[in-house]
Amino acid sequence: MGKKDTCKCKCECIKKCKKKSLKDYKKIAIAVPQPEGVTNLPTHVYFYLHKSFTDKQQQRIRTAISAVLFHWYHHFNEKWAGGTNSGTSELALCTNRYATKNFKPVWSKSSVPNAIAATKLAMNQFTQLIRDNGFRKSPPAKIDPRSLTTIYAPTASTKRRVPLSLQINPKQLNNSEFTNLKVTGSVLHSWLHRAGWTDPKITSYFISECPMCVMRDLKPKSPQVRDSSYYKFFD
Repeated sequence: MGKKDTCKCKCECIKKCKKKSLKDYKKIAIAVPQPEGVTNLPTHVYFYLHKSFTDKQQQRIRTAISAVLFHWYHHFNEKWAGGTNSGTSELALCTNRYATKNFKPVWSKSSVPNAIAATKLAMNQFTQLIRDNGFRKSPPAKIDPRSLTTIYAPTASTKRRVPLSLQINPKQLNNSEFTNLKVTGSVLHSWLHRAGWTDPKITSYFISECPMCVMRDLKPKSPQVRDSSYYKFFD
């Protein structure tokens, strides 16, 4: 067999392996809301959800991703401020009350002065991740089960073509303490990792405080509720 034929064989094998690797997944599409002032957006983002998740678990995952998109959408609508593009979102204001550390993603060469600027940068990066996913410019986003902790995603070191892949502990999705708000915040935390932020999973870090705001429904912290009751669901 000649060199050309060998290459062709390998290419066919890769295609078959790729197709086979997705046979245990269910493809889902989630609608992307269209905020004011943001253009060139896809209509949907797409995920390959492992079939081992139950129907109820799958629905919780879908609901959480839609809720993260909802916060992203409202951030831009509030920032748009009737066309001035000078507003500050409730999410940014809430995060700014508590976040004092680690505003800068790993890929940024410029300093980020505060949590309001960090939130704006993160939501802009989410826009890039959404575009790359929806327009199929990034690798397929897989959602796999994991046996440890809650929801995991590694920190991305680049801005583009980053898959929104996640690993989720199915047992935690059955945990009554893991409310819908907490699932949403945990997914947001994982997306911030995919957007380039790192953390030691403690109070005052941007990547922890921003999702905790979502988990509290953008309400102020209560002295009676420990932060650890929220960030124990972060990975």
